[in-house]
Amino acid sequence: MQDSPGDARAADSEKNEAGYASVAHPGSPPNSGDVFSPPSLRARNVYLRPLAPGDYPYLQMLESSTDLAFRWRLRGATRSPEQWAQTLWGQVLAQFVVVGRAHDTPVGLVSVYRPNFQDGHAYFSAIRFDGGKASPLMGLGMALFLQYVFTCWNFRKLYAEFPEFNLPLFESALRRGYCQLEGRLREHVYFGRRYWDLLTVAVYRDVWDTISARQGLRSIIG
Repeated sequence: MQDSPGDARAADSEKNEAGYASVAHPGSPPNSGDVFSPPSLRARNVYLRPLAPGDYPYLQMLESSTDLAFRWRLRGATRSPEQWAQTLWGQVLAQFVVVGRAHDTPVGLVSVYRPNFQDGHAYFSAIRFDGGKASPLMGLGMALFLQYVFTCWNFRKLYAEFPEFNLPLFESALRRGYCQLEGRLREHVYFGRRYWDLLTVAVYRDVWDTISARQGLRSIIG
């Protein structure tokens, strides 16, 4: 006995209330159980919002006049506002501001850039606005962003490159197995009257999915 139209509408309503949308693949029977869940930009303590032109003055000030200037892209160089904005969006696929929900305060910036769709990888960056050691809120925002990227694009892995003096920001993720050290260019970066190694770490999709499934994504992003 087939369901009535009213029963079908009720089932769709339940799925919508749960935050899902039913998607039927071509050639598959209706109500086959396929469910599409879009990536969330919000977690319990943080949310992601797209970077907007109104953020530029604040970001440029941080990158040119605070400790962040030496940890981020330009490492002490200054650019015109026009050049700075072009650099900010160069080869970027997606970029979000991480915002703490308690006080609606920007915490950092996350980006995925230099996508290689043929070989299935891209690069990502995460910068905390107040510098220093790793932040729980920034970590939650980064986890939310990685889930977003792996949901939207079929990348096998995501790389991050950084000078060795930024290693403390990644130590927790390396220790917990969220990413792996893949490369080291010896004495590749000059800063502070010495040369530093340039490190490359990678987040693998299969490892990320395993961790998400084993621990439950909510335990990671809050």
